[in-house]
Amino acid sequence: MKYLRIPPLNPVCISPLQSCAIALMLFLLLPLAAIAESAQQKWAGNWLVVSEGDDQLVWQLNADGSGYAYGFNSGGRLTHGFAINWQLDGDRVRVRTGASVSCKGGVVSVAFRGWSRSTLLFAVIDGRHWLQAGGGLLSFQRRLSGWNTPKAGSNCPNIAS
Repeated sequence: MKYLRIPPLNPVCISPLQSCAIALMLFLLLPLAAIAESAQQKWAGNWLVVSEGDDQLVWQLNADGSGYAYGFNSGGRLTHGFAINWQLDGDRVRVRTGASVSCKGGVVSVAFRGWSRSTLLFAVIDGRHWLQAGGGLLSFQRRLSGWNTPKAGSNCPNIAS
């Protein structure tokens, strides 16, 4: 009678000590990732922002780190804007600008020339204020629930209306 050949067991199983170490790492690291994501999620949205040197701004921050920053004159008309890439890291925010947005003849114009090489650095002071390295203060006044992203070729938005 032939012997049945039983393949040898490969050591795929991990020891109890290794499984405890893996569980401990997951237990400690997953909450940190969730905290970082929820902090960025907290800032996500459309904000009316007041800044030194600009009459009014609208910052559109998406939780994935994309967004736009728009500047308006005292009459509430769009004057300029930028696509932004933002990242919250603890109490610091890094912002890079990309496409420029402008209002020419009452129509939104967009030009993308690549992402800027420089990064704007901000310190989060509290739940409403960011201080830019160099001294400029951004004050997030309130969320704008009815804000729509201006599209190229559309009429220039008016923040006053």
